[in-house]
Amino acid sequence: MTLAFAYVRASTMEEVRQGSNERQKEAIRQSSEKEIDNIRKEFKSKLASDLEITERRERDSINMEKNSMILKKKTEIVSSLLENLNIRLPELRRNDKYELILSDSLKVAERDLGKDFIVKCAPEDAEILGKKMKEIKIQKDPAIRLGIICNSANGERIIDFRVDRLFKEVRQELEAMILENIGAN
Repeated sequence: MTLAFAYVRASTMEEVRQGSNERQKEAIRQSSEKEIDNIRKEFKSKLASDLEITERRERDSINMEKNSMILKKKTEIVSSLLENLNIRLPELRRNDKYELILSDSLKVAERDLGKDFIVKCAPEDAEILGKKMKEIKIQKDPAIRLGIICNSANGERIIDFRVDRLFKEVRQELEAMILENIGAN
């Protein structure tokens, strides 16, 4: 009976070992599946986060490009507007306010240069100035398009009131102001 008992015992031990191996295998399999599920969940979460970041970057890049194109177009329009205005400056001579501009320019010149200053101007402006202010010394200069240049009597000081020069001086400020008012930002 010992042999039979030993056989039963050995087969029981083998079954226990096999059962234990099967339980271990099952535990390892379940643990591995849980770990794989966790890795998949983490990967999906990271992928979703990365996609969201990439999408946001692309959207921001597109918006920046769109805003850049809009600003470029607005700047082109304003530049074109100011160029057309510059071309039309000679029409200012036909405006009643042009005489006021010349008169104000002469007042500033008199204040800064003294009474005996010389005025250089376009021939058309010489007629306007001669009618209004006969006591000033006028020199016709066809190179002057619009406005006046005033020289002190001794020739040491010059004040340039030419409209096209003044326009160039304020052009960038005008452009910035117009762009700001039409919402270039």
